[in-house]
Amino acid sequence: MSEPEYVDPKQLRPGPIRHESLSPELLDQIKAVFDVIGPFTTMTLEQFEIGFMRDMHPQREVAVWVRIAKAWLAYHEDFLGSETLPKEEEQQLLGALIAISTGVEDVSQLGVPVEVGRRLVRCYDDPARENDR
Repeated sequence: MSEPEYVDPKQLRPGPIRHESLSPELLDQIKAVFDVIGPFTTMTLEQFEIGFMRDMHPQREVAVWVRIAKAWLAYHEDFLGSETLPKEEEQQLLGALIAISTGVEDVSQLGVPVEVGRRLVRCYDDPARENDR
């Protein structure tokens, strides 16, 4: 296996738009996700949607983001009484959930306190689960 090649982040450019449009169902799901996490991103809804239009398999990517949003909601309901934290802390929670969605399993690497990371993993693994929280 060869060594990973360093890529200067300044050289990264968005990929091509692969889908001229997305189905109304996908757009509804994207908007629902954005309604939950949008305030804690630096994107507009349109920018968020365009990201999915660039994706090879937008249905899969939307499913991941739906799961992230459900986990975010479950965490807030179960551990924060449905209250939101200051924006910077919400961004850390969102970043941790995104990392979890990419397969990061070491909760000490999520950028949040370890116990918060454990709770986020549980919420991501099963956002509808009521036991063991």
